[in-house]
Amino acid sequence: MAAASVSASDPTVKSVKSGRPISIKGRLTLWILAALVTFLIVDTTVIYQNTLQSINVAFDRTLLASARAIGDTVKFERGTLTASLPYAALEVFETVTRGRVVYRVSDFDGNFLSGYPELPPHDGVFPKRTPYAALAAFYEDRFQNESVRVAALLQPVYVGAEGSTAYRMVTVQVAETLELRKSLAQQALISTLDRQVIFLMLMSTLVWWLIARGMQPISVLRRELLERDPDSLAPITTPAPRELKPAIEALNEMMARLNRVLDDQRRFVRDASHQLRTPLAALKAQVQNAQRGHVPPAVAFVELADSVDRATRVANQMLALANVAQLDTDPSQGAEITNLHAMAQDLAVECSPLIADKELDFALETSGAETSGYLVGGHEWLIRELFRNLMSNAMRHTPRGSAFGIDIRAKGNTLLMSVWDSGSGIDAEREAKLFEPFSSGDPRTGSGLGLIICRDICKLLGARMTLRNRALDEPGAIGLRATVRFG
Repeated sequence: MAAASVSASDPTVKSVKSGRPISIKGRLTLWILAALVTFLIVDTTVIYQNTLQSINVAFDRTLLASARAIGDTVKFERGTLTASLPYAALEVFETVTRGRVVYRVSDFDGNFLSGYPELPPHDGVFPKRTPYAALAAFYEDRFQNESVRVAALLQPVYVGAEGSTAYRMVTVQVAETLELRKSLAQQALISTLDRQVIFLMLMSTLVWWLIARGMQPISVLRRELLERDPDSLAPITTPAPRELKPAIEALNEMMARLNRVLDDQRRFVRDASHQLRTPLAALKAQVQNAQRGHVPPAVAFVELADSVDRATRVANQMLALANVAQLDTDPSQGAEITNLHAMAQDLAVECSPLIADKELDFALETSGAETSGYLVGGHEWLIRELFRNLMSNAMRHTPRGSAFGIDIRAKGNTLLMSVWDSGSGIDAEREAKLFEPFSSGDPRTGSGLGLIICRDICKLLGARMTLRNRALDEPGAIGLRATVRFG
């Protein structure tokens, strides 16, 4: 129990010996037993104090009776105060209390009159109200290095002549040692502890059994999960207590999301295998045609190069998707600050051979900030891959000899980077399928994965991408504008 009290509120509390997390059953048992033990300690203390008080009340009455008996022997005769107590009376009291009994009688001025002078005199202070029909006080003191319980009584003594009502007070003290009181209190304490220990053992067994019964639904749920088909992602329908329903609902929702992800992956793998199989089959056919002489060598080499380029593009974009998925599971990798202007310049240099090959005009425009101020946070590879795909799409759809470019604009805390082309734009039918895998607008030149990669990267970066025909905002313009909003 000591190990549990160190961090009982911590849900990850671990066993000191094994280092394994303590079960809910064990934690509940420890908490309940800790509360029960605390209650029993308090209860035992209260019972002991009440028992001790009852013992004191009973023995105090006997002490007071003895003090009264001694007080009745005090006489004032012929101007002399006397107290004659037969020692047999004390012997009787000692027999009852099984302890040593002493007394002291003090005269009107508090001076010793009779008894044991070693017994300290009373301080003369008596309570205003007592449960006894006498002016009496009870207290503990020391007599010959022993603890004693003392009863002090103010006893009136007639001191007047015959027919007078003159009285004066003497103080009678009777003290007894505490052997019997302590013995009785100890016996009561031992008896109480015996009962409490038996009660604690019974309650521990009952608590463990009740908790085990209450935890049965968790065991049933665990057994169902272990016994179900490993490929099954069907919702859990096992009846469960109200407390377990949120966990089951969350688990069902997680399995539904996982099922959707797996469906997407299966569909993606199926489509990817088809997309890779098509250029490879075409490549094989082209090689066979070249071998048989059906196609001139120059034409065959061009066709082979196109097929290899398409297969390479599909493989590269599938690898890019895999990298994006990996960063999605661990977004802390490589978080950096990227300068969009510098990155756009690098991409333009990287794509310059393709730009020159198609005789395209490339434009890079900025507005709203200095060139060093276009900074965004995020993985540099993700941002570069995002705009590499957008530039690749723009170059692919821009006719030979036409223009495309990049615009970077700063608006307050927002950065807008758009890639535009001079192609044919998109119609409503194509727009609905742009973000479906392998749904390229031009199957001969595109794999249909570029915009999927862009969408996933924007989701990971917390950015938003829109595709819009330029003619809607720029009268007379043709082509498409892809805009990514950061911030």
